[in-house]
Amino acid sequence: MEALISLVLRNNKIFRRDKTQVFFSLLSVIIVIVLYAVFLQKMQVDAIEQLTEATPELITMVNEWLVAGLLSMIAVSTTLGAYGIAVKDQESKVQADFLTAPLSRATIQLSYVLNAFIIGCIFSFIALIGCEIFIVTTGGKLLSFGDFIQVLSILFLSVLLASVFNLFLSLFVSTQNAFSTLGTIVGTLLGFLCGVYVPLGALPSFAQHVIMYFPISHTTLLLRNAFMESSIANVFDGVPVSYVEDYKMNYGIVYELNGHILSSTTSLIVIACTIVVLSLASMILFKRKYN
Repeated sequence: MEALISLVLRNNKIFRRDKTQVFFSLLSVIIVIVLYAVFLQKMQVDAIEQLTEATPELITMVNEWLVAGLLSMIAVSTTLGAYGIAVKDQESKVQADFLTAPLSRATIQLSYVLNAFIIGCIFSFIALIGCEIFIVTTGGKLLSFGDFIQVLSILFLSVLLASVFNLFLSLFVSTQNAFSTLGTIVGTLLGFLCGVYVPLGALPSFAQHVIMYFPISHTTLLLRNAFMESSIANVFDGVPVSYVEDYKMNYGIVYELNGHILSSTTSLIVIACTIVVLSLASMILFKRKYN
């Protein structure tokens, strides 16, 4: 246990020392914020104004939709950035030195995962506070204590999923250049796969199914439901239920797959199963890679 803690502290210190790595971990999030400010918000508000009157509550609802997507993206981008240390250790043969010490492969791998999880939790919590301040300053209300705990729980679950997901991806690269390419690909695709760049309903059926089967998009789904439940009720008060359901499906607040609306329990099962499967696959890959 002492060796594990020492490795985690060492990895964390290296990550914090590399300011460039921290910046690029958040680059995809910065891009989303810019896109939202330029046209994403107006596009969604204009679409909803065809159904109901424009009100401050409408702006709050749209902002909450963005915030949920941003938080799920931050969980992925920051944890992926943390695995740059593992790739750097591999390229510089530091991991080979670790393996000559009385350390198990499981301890070495777990140190990278815990470091990524800790970094993801810290950045995600800071981002959640920042998003709450943003919502309040734009006319919305703070989450109730119960809703805040619910969002925080989903957020930590999303960080755990992202940590395992990115561990699996990072095991396929061995150099810093390859890892940079991986980061670019993930950062580019993330906004689409979380349904932030383009609303779900604007995509062709095939692309919609890809997003629905992408496990990390289910964390976005859970966060949107947690953030937007009360604002949706306020904005669409008096609007026919069919229009409200269309809005939810078009903007990825609920998933309809094969004619069935997926429940929150289904999303949790998808996330839990993905964590277990990718954890086992990563352990097998790590063992084969360093045999």
